[in-house]
Amino acid sequence: MSEEYLESSETTLTSEKPEKEFEVELQDVVVREYPKTVLLYPMILTSLILAVAALLVSLFILDPILQTTWLFTIGFIWFVLFFFNLLIVTFEFGKSVIVALALILVIIVLVVVLVLTQYGIGPLTGINPAALRLFISVEAYLVFFLLFSFLLFLSWIKTRIYYFKITPNEIIYKKGIMGDVERYGTSNVMVHKEIPDVFEFLLLRSGRLSFTVPGRKAPIILDNVPRINSVETKILYLLRRIEVDID
Repeated sequence: MSEEYLESSETTLTSEKPEKEFEVELQDVVVREYPKTVLLYPMILTSLILAVAALLVSLFILDPILQTTWLFTIGFIWFVLFFFNLLIVTFEFGKSVIVALALILVIIVLVVVLVLTQYGIGPLTGINPAALRLFISVEAYLVFFLLFSFLLFLSWIKTRIYYFKITPNEIIYKKGIMGDVERYGTSNVMVHKEIPDVFEFLLLRSGRLSFTVPGRKAPIILDNVPRINSVETKILYLLRRIEVDID
């Protein structure tokens, strides 16, 4: 990943940046701020994959000792990945790509080494992850899959109730089921993009987008906006149309 994606940028309507042409003329851009729960989506995939793995072990490995060992190992893998995913959701990891990639590498190596050592392969012979007896049934994996999916669905619903729509002339904030609306003019608006968390960017290409609106006391700040670079490009394209219309 190049460092350019991790730099913050601030742009006004008069900034000089290369224009990007769109196949369909943009009329507006919808910007949605997602809660951090969407970053749990790796556990949705992990829970489903490990549910299938545990089912296959139960069906095709008939030796009860070997079957139990494999099931404990799969449970160990799930808990390691779950802890790693909770770290991502709980903390913000700064702009150092090297630190983020190093953490990912450490987790992968730890899982691989500990799984291999239970079969006498590797430098940590004698350390057996299966000895922790972290057993999770197939049904439990599926329950986790459904729970995480439900949280993701609720997050999706929230972004359909609370969102911003950017037009060449207005920033429109739509909020609530009743359709309450706040409107702000786009004249002299400053747009600021920032990537505060490396893992958010890796998982969803997301970052922080803020608008400084003249006459408004506090800036509009939207965290965890997916595809942040593409969204910023579209917004700046729309806002610059004001200059063209005025000329």
